[in-house]
Amino acid sequence: MARSRGTHFVVTANSTDDGSALYLRSDGSWASQLCEAWPIVDEAQRDAAIAAARTQERHVCDPYAFKVVLASRGPRATNTRERIRGTGPTTPLRRPDLAPISIATTAARLSA
Repeated sequence: MARSRGTHFVVTANSTDDGSALYLRSDGSWASQLCEAWPIVDEAQRDAAIAAARTQERHVCDPYAFKVVLASRGPRATNTRERIRGTGPTTPLRRPDLAPISIATTAARLSA
């Protein structure tokens, strides 16, 4: 596996509400955008931040850190997985079960 060329770390986790990716801010709160994340300089701070994130299990699950580089708009992920995770799915979601259902259709299904 290739080594990441990142210079800093960002702690990330998934929201327990909707599963979305969240990024730890320096004040201990969570941001939905990577550009708002706290760029952590060293491994000791990274480990402490992960430990603190693990105490917030009601809000987030499975926190971990990944490497980033600092860009003009904030931290930028160095690996493809985290870039995709931060921007959302790479293909459109097409789920027929989410299509609007009329009241008549629902009533017909229930009476069958």
